[in-house]
Amino acid sequence: MQTHLFHDRILRMDQVTLAAGATLGPHGIVLPGTTIGAHTSIGPASLVMRGENVPDGTRWLGNPVAAWQ
Repeated sequence: MQTHLFHDRILRMDQVTLAAGATLGPHGIVLPGTTIGAHTSIGPASLVMRGENVPDGTRWLGNPVAAWQ
């Protein structure tokens, strides 16, 4: 999980929230300002973009993430 980014040489910080039961796969990246819902799975080597809200009870995979069938 990454809580900061340098954008145009400016440090920007925000929180990352993983709700109860959420999982982040190995080598997964979650950028600042993101909320991962309860019992949601983010697959391996996946990227959740800055400011996204991933809904409860879903599965996501890819770079950037998309619904995991």
